[in-house]
Amino acid sequence: MADGSVQLSSGRISVELQVRQVQEPLKSSAPEAPLPELCRRALGQPLGFPELSRCVIPGDQVAVVVDPETPMLGEILLAVHEQLQLVPDGGVSLSLVLPPDPEGQSWEWLKESLPLHVQQQMKLVVHDPSDRTQVSYVASSAAGERIYLNRLVSEADLIITIGLIRADKELGFRGTASCLFPSLSDKETSTLVKASLAGGKNAEGQSLRELVDEIGWLLGTQFTVQVIPGPQGPATVLAGLPEEVFPTGCEIVETTWTVSVEEEVPSVITSIPGGPCAWKQFGQALQSASEVVEQGGRIIVVADIDVPEGPAATLLRRSQDPEELLKPLRREPTQDSEEISQLIEASRKARIYLRSELPTELIEELGMFPLTNEEELQRLVTPLEQPLVVPFANYAICSVRD
Repeated sequence: MADGSVQLSSGRISVELQVRQVQEPLKSSAPEAPLPELCRRALGQPLGFPELSRCVIPGDQVAVVVDPETPMLGEILLAVHEQLQLVPDGGVSLSLVLPPDPEGQSWEWLKESLPLHVQQQMKLVVHDPSDRTQVSYVASSAAGERIYLNRLVSEADLIITIGLIRADKELGFRGTASCLFPSLSDKETSTLVKASLAGGKNAEGQSLRELVDEIGWLLGTQFTVQVIPGPQGPATVLAGLPEEVFPTGCEIVETTWTVSVEEEVPSVITSIPGGPCAWKQFGQALQSASEVVEQGGRIIVVADIDVPEGPAATLLRRSQDPEELLKPLRREPTQDSEEISQLIEASRKARIYLRSELPTELIEELGMFPLTNEEELQRLVTPLEQPLVVPFANYAICSVRD
């Protein structure tokens, strides 16, 4: 280890820090091409399947289902749209199906990221789990659970899933069919399935990941586009048959994002990508950092995040004892309960310092220590010995070796 310069970025914030005996466990290399080019290459040479334009015939109903946390999602949708325009004789009927927007804005940011001609040719549908007319019965799972999903998806001639493959606490690995369920089901089905998985597996011994894959198979999903994130931007894009894309992507993620240390460290310095899903990424980064920071240590985060408006964040700002919120948030989860619970849990283990553009009073109300500029951040970092630096820790698989 040696002293070094560390570059961290999050949305509109970019900082360069001088760090003593820096630990940088991630192999950081620039993407071999911009994401749009990576996406076009993947679509031109899909794994286990023909090119996308050869998977459909004129008049087919195509449902595109996306994970909103996917990096540069608008550019991927544009590349998929371009491929489908190669279908002759009037092309296909294209619907973009999205889960409920936790911000209640009907995914306006995503619409605005698309060119006008794509907006006009792609029907955008926001799923409402409380509207039973939007769902239809797909099949029963191996454990006997009756699975209901968005009607547009279940009746489509071709389903294209778009997302990112990354480590996930509940799924093991997120990606492919995980954008279909439970976010595009109804409330009753989601509640019943979660209850059946309360012990980690259902009556057939399936995990949530195995159930998600079964649902993808029952639907007949045959084409997926998945981003594999890297420390300096998207590492690669994979497209094709989910059964081939998913294991290939998981292997790349494990190679890229595994952070293993001999013992817990006093300090972790990290960042998040920023953007519309920044609070979810913030919670994920704190959870990852908490796996390797010592009790009473420091987690220092560079994060371009907006003022949190969700009910869980509001409760936290008003609370005198944040730990008392954990049980109610698990018992009656809200759209932001996961990331706020992750923040509370991380605060129990370490002091959290945040470099952002949020008001200092707000950061303090959330139980963190504000850093208002790069100079303050550098003063905090300068005396630290051997801090662990993990850019975009929301993607990292952090652990202490036994």
